[in-house]
Parts: sequence; C-alpha cells; structure tokens
Amino acid sequence: MTQRTPLRVRRLTRWLVEFLPAWLVALLILPWVIRNGTAIPWAPQTTDLEVYVWAVRDLLAGKDIYQTQTPLGLWFIYPPIAAVLMIPLVVGPYVLWQLIWTGLLIAAQNSVLVRLRVPRGWALAVVSACVVLAMEPIRTTLGYGQVNTMLMFLVIADLLPDRVGADGKVRRRFIPQGTLIGLAAAIKLTPLVFLVFLLVLGRRRAFVVGTLTFVVLTVVGALLMWEGTATFFGGLLGGDTKTSGPQYVGNQSLVGVTTRLLGPTPGATVLGLGIAAVVGLLILLVGLHWWQRGEKGFAVALGGIATCLASPLSWTHHWVWVLPLGVAAALSTKLPAATRVLAGLLTLWVSLCLPLSVLPYGEGAVDHYNAGQQVVANLGPLLAVVLVVQLAVGVLRERNTRAS
Repeated sequence: MTQRTPLRVRRLTRWLVEFLPAWLVALLILPWVIRNGTAIPWAPQTTDLEVYVWAVRDLLAGKDIYQTQTPLGLWFIYPPIAAVLMIPLVVGPYVLWQLIWTGLLIAAQNSVLVRLRVPRGWALAVVSACVVLAMEPIRTTLGYGQVNTMLMFLVIADLLPDRVGADGKVRRRFIPQGTLIGLAAAIKLTPLVFLVFLLVLGRRRAFVVGTLTFVVLTVVGALLMWEGTATFFGGLLGGDTKTSGPQYVGNQSLVGVTTRLLGPTPGATVLGLGIAAVVGLLILLVGLHWWQRGEKGFAVALGGIATCLASPLSWTHHWVWVLPLGVAAALSTKLPAATRVLAGLLTLWVSLCLPLSVLPYGEGAVDHYNAGQQVVANLGPLLAVVLVVQLAVGVLRERNTRAS
C-alpha cells in the first residue's frame, strides 16, 4: 500500500488489521468461556445477551420486562431505556448478533486502547488479542455478551479524545462533552460517578450536558414503561437485585468484602457502603490531582475502579476498568514506582480471577471459608483500597512539601 492509496482505504485497512485478530481469537474461545457452549456447531453460552434479547421481545409484545426470565433463570436488571436502546437485537438470527456483539465489544476495547496511547497497527492488534486471552473481566464480558466494555468505551471516549492536531489541540467534537457519559449512566447507573468527576474537573457545561442526557433518557424510558420504571427503581431502593446475594465470592465490591467477613447483615452492608463512599471521595480528589498532571487515562481508570468498589454488586466481569488502569500505569512516566507496582498487581490479580478459580462458590460455600480463603476472596477490592490510600498519602505529602 502506497501514499497514493486513498486515505480512507488506508484507514480501513489499518482498522481491520487492528480489529480482526482479537475478534477472531474471541470467536474461537467464546464457546469455552461460559459453561455449556459448543464449538461445533458454534453456539457460545452468551447468557446476558440472551437476557437482552428476551427482554426486548417481551417489551415489543407489551409484557413486563421485569418479569422476563430466560431458560437459565436470569432476569433483566437494567433501566427501561436500556431495553429500548436494545430493540435492534430482535432483527435477524441470534447467532448473527453473537457475532456482531462480540465485534462491538472488540471495537470498543480497541478504541479504549487507542485513547490510552497504545501504538496503532500490528502493536494494537497484538495487545488487543492478548487482552482477550489474559484478562478475565474482558474475556467473560465477551463470553456473557455483556455491556461492560461498551460502557467503559462511552466514558473514556467522552473524557479522552483520540483526535489531537499537530499543535496539541483537540479537534472539534462531533457531540458535546458529557453526552456519552449521560448515555452510559442511563443504561447502567454506576457511570453516574463520572458526572461527579466532570464537576470536580470544573467541566460545568459537560456536567450539565451529561446530567440532561441521563435525565432525558430516563424520562423517555419512564414514559414508555411507567410501571417498569417504578418496578426497577423501587426494587433498587428496596435492595431487590434479582441476583445472587452480596456474599457471593464473585461480588468483588466493598459491600461484598464486608458481608463475607461480617455476615449478610444490614450493618455489614452499611459499613461497606460507608467505606466505599470514603474511598470514592479519595478517588475523586486523587483523580483530579493526576488529571491535572497529565495522567488523564490513569485518572479516568481510577474513576472506573470507584464504580466497581462502590456498587453493592460488582461481579468479576464488571472489573474491565483494570484494562485502562494497567495500561496507563505501564505507559506512565510520571506515576511513582509504588503506584505503578500496586496498579500492576491489582490488574494481574483481577485478570487471574483466583476467587472463582480456586475457591468453592456454591450456595452457602462462603459461610465456611477459612482465613486463607477469605484472603483470596477479598484481596482484589482490598488491593484497590491500598492503591487509593497510597495515592492519597502521596498527594498529601506533595502538598505539605509545597506548603513548607
């Protein structure tokens, strides 16, 4: 391919070089990621994608999507507007959407890597394929047919531009900043953390845009499904998640830690939420510090870690945010060595997913964990807290040094 080749052709060729290896690797391993999938015929057990399809079918049939239950006994647990946005899933055969959904997740993953300054071309292709194989949250998000990587992409695309001119200035945005964060928050509430982050950054206009986007989409969902909206938010406030309880070892949030250590009591839940609130506040302040020092990818990744720690339920596949955390720490020239080591350890631990690999996790199993098993079950969130505390101490020391 020469300089005379049209620019669009060169860009498309590069994009395919970057996209196809990871996509093909994902398609090859998908039948084995979640149990009961088959390779011949190719039929991965994309259980969450199945939930989305069933919910959309019931939505179009005028049924209550919060009574929708798949043959595997799974429920639709997202706001009503999420089902509305997923309506295209009923067009065409299910296997086609398995292929497309996997492709969308890989494209989102690659876009995140580009914004973290991973080199384009074959380097990006190799990194992306390795991520699919090596990182449990990314791999199981693909396996379940989940939305986690797409939501991460929406947030990062809103905060980290990929188009920077030769003069270092960001080129014009196609949509106002805050829109994509608002969209992500409307689909799944945890990205609301990033609206607060916009406010902390002083991006008031982006905060308003994001908030309005979230509110408008939520209202649209309410107008289309008033009873469904009441059911969803009422269940959320009442603690009915229609999922496994917080003690389950796959829940790697701080509430999961406190309920495993202290039992599934209201006090343990409140304690977990209280610790999460303090850690979340520290992350916002530390994130602002490193954003102002040019480590924007790392700052945004910390915000994603905050969503994982703060949510009462954060399954292992929700921890896709270790991808930008690990990449940003690895490529950084400004972060302290201790921070890079801790971020690397957290990324490695989450990627290995030992809690689900070596521990029993059947019903009631957590009640019989010994001390060593409790360490394995809870080390991930605790490592994240240690990282945040280390960062906060570093910021305080720097400020004290400047003051003196």
